[in-house]
Amino acid sequence: MPAQIFGPSYDYVDTRLEAVLHDGLSNVIAHVAGPLRIALVLYVVLYGWAIIRGSITEPIMDGVIRLVKLCFIYTIATTVAYNAFVTTPLFTDLPNWLAEAISGSPTPGVGGAFDGFFNRGGYLATKIFSTASMTDPGPYVTGGAVWIVTALTAALGFGIVMLAKLALAILVALGPIFIALLVFEQSRQFFYGWLKQSVNYLVLFALIITVFQLILGLVEGQWANIDGQADPTAGGLLFIALSALGMIFFLQTPNIAAGIAGGAAAGLGDFANAARAMTSGQPVKSIPTGNGGNGRGGGSVAPSSSGSSRNGHPRR
Repeated sequence: MPAQIFGPSYDYVDTRLEAVLHDGLSNVIAHVAGPLRIALVLYVVLYGWAIIRGSITEPIMDGVIRLVKLCFIYTIATTVAYNAFVTTPLFTDLPNWLAEAISGSPTPGVGGAFDGFFNRGGYLATKIFSTASMTDPGPYVTGGAVWIVTALTAALGFGIVMLAKLALAILVALGPIFIALLVFEQSRQFFYGWLKQSVNYLVLFALIITVFQLILGLVEGQWANIDGQADPTAGGLLFIALSALGMIFFLQTPNIAAGIAGGAAAGLGDFANAARAMTSGQPVKSIPTGNGGNGRGGGSVAPSSSGSSRNGHPRR
């Protein structure tokens, strides 16, 4: 009987994330509504006072458009409109649409695809085990290697998919806070950072599904050669090679997504550094992720010499 591990796990986690997201959004919106109303009132009062004093001059239509934008921000951040404009498209529709578009299946079964890959490896390992004997224990080693590599490849790919879904759920739950920050010019950078991270994990989800479909296509194309080998051990070694190729691709997808969307990488480089440090006995060094992971976005908060005026004060 084929194993059903990743399919039920994906459906369960996805359902739980939707439930937690629904409850979490209600709490976030309830806490954002009050401060956002105060901020909007303060903004309108200060802006109106600046117009009365003559500090700001702009056409009436521009002022009307500005007020309409503020009302739209308040509506999105504090009402059920957030579900229609943000939650459903970002967390449900886009991931499902991407999985369906890449897999070509009308019903996206992300977990089921990983189960299919895992079962192929299990079938091949069982076939290799059947050729082993007390005088020829080599197939036991090869079959065990097939099991281990298959499980690691499927678990790694599935783990990145779950990471992307979990990150999207957290970002969507915190969305009203960052949308509310659009009110003031100085705080809009946080909204753009939130938007970059959301796109980053959407791209990561699409990339990991694309890579996995590529690996499935390679295995499917070579399956007749793998399963038809006179010596099952040779087929097992070929399957191990394809699985190892998949793991290499999986480890590269977070950096590719970060480079495309401008967000931070998923942190797999830190795990690689930790493993390398444990084997060499050196301290672990974290990978800087500022400015899309190239390390140039962090640094000191002190103003540089080029950003200071002659009297020592930072330029405005």
